[in-house]
Amino acid sequence: MSTLLVLTTGQTDVQIVLNGVRHELRKDCCAALHDELEQRASPLNIVDAPVLKVKDSIDRLPEGDLTLCTPKLDAVLREIVPTAALVLETRRDAGSAAGDPRFAGNVLEARLKARGVETVHRQAYLQGTERLEDRDLPHDAIIRRDVVRRLEHAVRDRLEVLKPSRIVVAATGGFPVVTNLVEEIVRLYASVPVDALEVADGAQASPPTADRAVARTSVPDPLVSFQSRHRALELIAKGNLLGAWAIAEPLHSDETERAWTKVIHWLANFASSLPLPEDCDLAVLSHKRMAVRAALRVELALRAGDIPRAVHATVAFFEAALWDHLGEKTSRHPSKRQFKFHEPPADKLVRERDATKLSALSKIEQREDRDRPFIFKETADGSDWYWVDDNEICAIQLAKHYLKLESLTKLGQALAGDIRELRNDVAHNEPTPALMDDARRRMRKASLWSSTNGFMSQPLVQAALHELGEPQPEVLCTELLAGVRSRLLDASRTAKSEG
Repeated sequence: MSTLLVLTTGQTDVQIVLNGVRHELRKDCCAALHDELEQRASPLNIVDAPVLKVKDSIDRLPEGDLTLCTPKLDAVLREIVPTAALVLETRRDAGSAAGDPRFAGNVLEARLKARGVETVHRQAYLQGTERLEDRDLPHDAIIRRDVVRRLEHAVRDRLEVLKPSRIVVAATGGFPVVTNLVEEIVRLYASVPVDALEVADGAQASPPTADRAVARTSVPDPLVSFQSRHRALELIAKGNLLGAWAIAEPLHSDETERAWTKVIHWLANFASSLPLPEDCDLAVLSHKRMAVRAALRVELALRAGDIPRAVHATVAFFEAALWDHLGEKTSRHPSKRQFKFHEPPADKLVRERDATKLSALSKIEQREDRDRPFIFKETADGSDWYWVDDNEICAIQLAKHYLKLESLTKLGQALAGDIRELRNDVAHNEPTPALMDDARRRMRKASLWSSTNGFMSQPLVQAALHELGEPQPEVLCTELLAGVRSRLLDASRTAKSEG
């Protein structure tokens, strides 16, 4: 197993050992002291980092031979045994960056090789007189794009060459914006597990201990929480529930953030037709009427501009409404797709079961027989069991002659012919822009979608939902989105009350 260790250098990575006690270098003269280290410390004498550290840093090096230590690296090496390392360092001139730990990369490389790490690659992301940022340019105001590219290329190239089976990031030194960026770059390019370590200063403990490397615990920045909620709400308003979950999921493991991320999780489960968690209190997502849930899917798909899904869901809406009604009049066989009816179907709706009589019928009569929706299967336990054909014409027959529902019948007629064929076209052909434009046009012409891509505002749809007992179908989607928005805006208060 090969392990790559990714490090960033900082001002406390290299310390001086005097009389068994370690000393940090004073930050405002760090570069000058590192220049002197480079001139004097050859060969490098690096020892295990002492536990004790003096409080005050030093601004000049002691006379004579120098003894160095690398406490943070030692802490990391006590936890892992890397086979290779990438050291990201700064090598700026002392005159332009007085605090630059410009010799730290050399010392860390020597320590790594002394501990058996043969492959060590160093990359300077700042050198000469360069600055980390350029406040005159908006895109460079936090960190210059050239610096970002150097860091990215260094990480990408090492991963491509080494192909490690594990990566450990110990970006504990240097600029916080760089250390955070390095970890995200590694995670982007890594195809293997990535662990992040941070180092606790053992000298601050009572009694003092050696520095300890521990798994980094990530607490979401409040800025990230507000940004994520804002972006999630934008995506939800556009019907992109899975996109909203992609934004929320990285924060879902945090107990505080879960006050709002769980709401997005419910929406994502609904969008994926997965079971809803027991604590989901967005009632419309688990509405007892399949047609209501199907109508929501159409509305959201149209908001998202997902025409193929909207076409499928529009036809599914009628089928769901049909079975919402049929479900009240039937009992399903426990092991077969057969039904017995509380109100036996009229003979004119049942297909001829006698093959001899069927063959004696004219072609027109045989075609009419095929349009009958009920097919007798057997008599068992004192009941007649039927298979139900709910395809196109048969579905309209069910709505008109068995259920006797005017609005459902009109909806089925609006879907007949071209629209059902359109669903097949979308399912079996590549959904080209031309095909999608044609689908939109035909759906609007059939009064199934509005000119502004609305579905639950359409009279055909509303009337069918009224027959199912839904009094105000036109507000279901807007009320859902308003409720979700309220939950996300109130997340801080909710989290406090739950805590």
